[in-house]
Amino acid sequence: MDGSLSTRSGGRRASATATVRAHPATTTALTQEGPAQRVRIRLAQVQDAAAVAAAVRKLLLELSGDAPQPAALERAARSVLEDPTAGAVLLASDGEEIAGVLSASWQTAIHVPGRYALIQDLWVSPDHRGQAIGRQLLLALFDLAVEREIVRVEVGLPSERFAGLRATEAFYLANGFSLLGPRMRQMLL
Repeated sequence: MDGSLSTRSGGRRASATATVRAHPATTTALTQEGPAQRVRIRLAQVQDAAAVAAAVRKLLLELSGDAPQPAALERAARSVLEDPTAGAVLLASDGEEIAGVLSASWQTAIHVPGRYALIQDLWVSPDHRGQAIGRQLLLALFDLAVEREIVRVEVGLPSERFAGLRATEAFYLANGFSLLGPRMRQMLL
């Protein structure tokens, strides 16, 4: 699995959803090579927390020009990586270089019969964009979700202020998502 454009940002966000189905193009082993490049997708481990945090920081800076301090992001990444019931983080790597990251949390809601996945972060390095790494990351997430009996995947789109919003929306639509509606937030701390 590998990453692509991000999904996080401040302000009002639109959401999209996809029904999870098995994808024959990916393996359930969660370690795979990209078809046209040397990119490898795998589940991130606790020892990857610093690399995951650095990638998410790049995503946040690209989206809004602002991001939490690296140490805070690393603590958050470590927390998710230490608790597989919280979600999953997928890394796309090109040798030692991180080519992309996708993090998703597992959610439970009354309106969704069963659990669903919420993509929290999806980012592909600018040097690796246009190589289908984001799609590979999504397909790997779909396979992982099916294994865990997760019935759908949702994602919040970036703020309307993000210059790449239309491209991000087109990416998700091209990968089987449908528009779900806007999202809102209230910052408490």
